[in-house]
Amino acid sequence: MKAFLLSIGAAGLVMTAVPAFAQQTDDSTTTTTTVTKDKPSTGAGIGIVGGAATGAVVGGPVGAVVGGVVGGIAGAAVDPPREVKTYVTTQTVAPVSYSGPIAVGDTLPDSVTVYDVPHYDRYSWTYINGQKLLIDHRTHKIVSVINE
Repeated sequence: MKAFLLSIGAAGLVMTAVPAFAQQTDDSTTTTTTVTKDKPSTGAGIGIVGGAATGAVVGGPVGAVVGGVVGGIAGAAVDPPREVKTYVTTQTVAPVSYSGPIAVGDTLPDSVTVYDVPHYDRYSWTYINGQKLLIDHRTHKIVSVINE
């Protein structure tokens, strides 16, 4: 319960700081614009705050609570386990040359060499242009940029 109350309190603070604006149009529809900056994933914490802020804009106080819970669950599902990141930082392989975009959420082509992460079938990793990247094994999307 304490964590839940802290989440709601944090959501209230974030709602005043997050640049999200709703505009009423003539045909009575609502348009929501959210401005975000690329930051490393911190999992459930970011999910709770972001979900609560978005929920508040769309559905008011009740939306903030629902958005915080849903965002926390989604954030926890995205954040890779510490063991996976530790494994990747301890490995040494030759770097792969790749000229495409490298950011969390980008999809790498199947031609990029990736390596398995033992005991974690969901993840693979690669070393591109001096950066170790954690990859979703199924979709080839970049999950995390591992800083050593």
